[in-house]
Amino acid sequence: MDTIATLHQLRIEAWEVKALLWHQNFLTPKWWFIALIIAATYAIWWKFTDKRRVIELLLFGSFIAVSRVIFDDWGITSGRWTYVIDLVPLGISLFLNDLTIVPLSYMLAYQYSPTWSRFLVIIVILQGAISFALLPLLSMMGILVIHNWHVAYTFGFMIATAVTMRAIMLFGLNLQRSSRLETIENTTLEIIPQPAMKPLDREQNNNNKD
Repeated sequence: MDTIATLHQLRIEAWEVKALLWHQNFLTPKWWFIALIIAATYAIWWKFTDKRRVIELLLFGSFIAVSRVIFDDWGITSGRWTYVIDLVPLGISLFLNDLTIVPLSYMLAYQYSPTWSRFLVIIVILQGAISFALLPLLSMMGILVIHNWHVAYTFGFMIATAVTMRAIMLFGLNLQRSSRLETIENTTLEIIPQPAMKPLDREQNNNNKD
C-alpha cells in the first residue's frame, strides 16, 4: 500500500472514530453546554454590535476566524490537542472557539477600541480569559484534551493575530477613505461650471492678440 492510500485509509478510520464519538456525546449535558454557550455568545454579540459598522466588523471577525481555523487545524492535525465533544461531527471543532467565542468577542473589542492602547488592553483581558480560564475549564470537563501544548502559546498567537488583523483593517480603511476623497475632489472639479467671459474680457483678449 502506497503512502497516499495509507493516508486515505487512516483518514477514513479517523472519521469513523470521530462520528462514533459524536453519536455517543450527542444531546448529552456537555453537548448542550456547548450549544448554549454558542447561542448565548451570538445573542450577546447581536445585542451589542454596532449595526452601522456591521460589514466592517464582520470583515475583521472573518480575518480572526480564518486565522483561528488554520491554527486549530494545525493543532489537531499535529496532535497538540483533541476536541472530544463537538457540536457537529466535523474534522475540527469549528463552532465553539473558531466561529463563535473568539471572533465574536474580538469583533466587540475592535468595535469599542478607537485607540491601539485600549484595543490591546481589551484583547489581553479577553484572550487571557479564553486561554487561562475557558480552555482549562473545557479540559476539566473533558470537552478538550490538551496533549503536548501550553495555553500560553495560544495566548501569544492570538494576541499577535489580533494586532496584525487590526493593522490590516486600519490600513484598508485609510486606503478606502483616501480613494473616496480623491474621487469626490475629481467629481467636484468636473461639475463646477467655468465662468463665462464678459464682452469686455473678450475685447481685451482680442486686443492682446493684435
